[in-house]
Amino acid sequence: MISKMKKYSFLIFHKEYENFLLKLRELGAVHVQEKQSGEIASEELTAIVGKVAEIKDVEDFLIPYSDSKWNVQQESPSVERGKELIGEVKMLRNDLEKINQRIPSIRKEIDLMKVWGDFKFSAIEALRKAGYEIGFYVCSPKDYRPEWESMHNAIIIDNNGATVHFVTVSHAGEEFELPVEKAKLSRHSLSELGGMLDAAEAEKKKLVEKLRYICNSCHGSLAAYKNSILSDMEFSKVVLSGEKTAANKVYVLQGWIPEDAEPQLLSFLEREHILYESSAPDLKDSEVPIKLVNNRFARLFEPITRLYSMPNYSEIDVTPFLAPFFMLFFGLCMGDGGYGVLILIACFIAKRKVKPEMKGLCSLGMYLGAMTIVVGILTGAFFGIALDSVEWGWLKSVKQYFLTEKNYKDALSGYNPMMLVAICLGIIQILFGMCLSAVKTTKQEGAKYSYQTIAWVVALVAGIAYGIVAFSGVAVASYVDYIFYVIFGICAIFIYFYNSPGKNILANFGSGLWNTYNMATGLLGDTLSYIRLFAIGLTGGILGGVFNELAFSLTSGLPFVLQFVCALLILLFGHAINFGLCMISSLVHPLRLIFVEFYKNEGFEGGGKEYKPFRKRQIIE
Repeated sequence: MISKMKKYSFLIFHKEYENFLLKLRELGAVHVQEKQSGEIASEELTAIVGKVAEIKDVEDFLIPYSDSKWNVQQESPSVERGKELIGEVKMLRNDLEKINQRIPSIRKEIDLMKVWGDFKFSAIEALRKAGYEIGFYVCSPKDYRPEWESMHNAIIIDNNGATVHFVTVSHAGEEFELPVEKAKLSRHSLSELGGMLDAAEAEKKKLVEKLRYICNSCHGSLAAYKNSILSDMEFSKVVLSGEKTAANKVYVLQGWIPEDAEPQLLSFLEREHILYESSAPDLKDSEVPIKLVNNRFARLFEPITRLYSMPNYSEIDVTPFLAPFFMLFFGLCMGDGGYGVLILIACFIAKRKVKPEMKGLCSLGMYLGAMTIVVGILTGAFFGIALDSVEWGWLKSVKQYFLTEKNYKDALSGYNPMMLVAICLGIIQILFGMCLSAVKTTKQEGAKYSYQTIAWVVALVAGIAYGIVAFSGVAVASYVDYIFYVIFGICAIFIYFYNSPGKNILANFGSGLWNTYNMATGLLGDTLSYIRLFAIGLTGGILGGVFNELAFSLTSGLPFVLQFVCALLILLFGHAINFGLCMISSLVHPLRLIFVEFYKNEGFEGGGKEYKPFRKRQIIE
């Protein structure tokens, strides 16, 4: 099946772009849409991006103030109120930053003044007016001179063993200079600083309470304002390949992600505060990448799907439906159980030795080998030996059951049973493809547009059943014919008069006649194409038998040892050639039947781009 996708558009500031891409690559889930370079010449878009970034910044700033136990009544959400709150929060934030800077500064001044004690600068000023000068000094104990006490009236205020704080008292006009540092003092006393600190902390508390209120009571208005901006934003379809847009300020990046990986992306975007817009894709959007999601068995056949083309987003993934057909077609073309054993063993051994990315192909090879063994058992072919013709005692009881012309020639009027099997498989696959076409048409356009295809399938199945009944000679009730006539009549109504809903009856009838011609000629040719399954298998079996015959007829007159060696060489060489030719034919012709007959009747469109998430490449040693 095809995984459902979501489309995302990311808007990133140029300074954050590189970091965003690195983190997006680590996420490894987004298929980045490649575009041609372009430019957004929109000042309005740049302004909107700035507003959204401003809101994101405010939201991030308010996170620490969130309180789950807040029980104040919530304000009614309002876009205008949200717009006002952005400016209000910015002002509160600015005031808070100033307070947060001021408080440490006050505390630092308090630490400076503690050693001098709580005195008033007005007293110092009064002493100065009285003719005295007070000097404040600080030095290490070794630099302090006791004689300063008598010379300059030095008084030690504090000596903690590492620093000496002292003052000097001198007469006004008395000039002297001590070889130590003058102390740095605050312009405020210790008590004044204490009052200033209390006021600053009280103011901070008020600011915090206002922010808590806004965060817990007004978040609805903030969200409303944000949503109003996002709803007004219409992204122009721009193309980026590393090109800056919006006046070299913004990058626009578009990408796709499977729906099952969307929660991971959303968590990443919210964590990184990235602006984005998401939407569901249109079924006809050719840019939607295709991610195939299949079970363990069907996933092995995805390389076959990729050989032709990925389905587009409006189609259905045919991989699970072509898988059993391809296996069976391969086995019929290979046709030899001995070759199947070689394929199975070779792939089993290779699977243990190849790189991890090749193990799937080896598993596929094992399935194809197993199917070849099954076909070989049914047809009695083993390394070119026709088991229905050999006189081996252990085969006497079963060899009459092999699906060979010898065993069933008379029962099938001379036809080879494997040829009939090939034709029946072709009919089944063609009808199955038409059923898938009806399902796809229903998905793309609606159920009524698929009625014509369904009618053809029913008519063909009924026709085959009617033919079998008629030619088998089985006696049936007379009313059975009327049942078939009713079925054919109902189908004819849809085929000739409702093949193009909405058009007039004449247009529908003409289209029905043309479709009938195409169906008659196309179905015949498509069905006969499947005879190649029988012909290629028959050819490989005949060629293998020829090499067996040559190995023993050409060496019949030689000594035993030399005969054994020569016969072995002929067998190895001959079967190696035959095996190689059969391998090529068994891969090419089933693919041809899948990609031409099956895809044509299924209405396969293709053209899808494979989902390739932007991720860091793994280096495999």
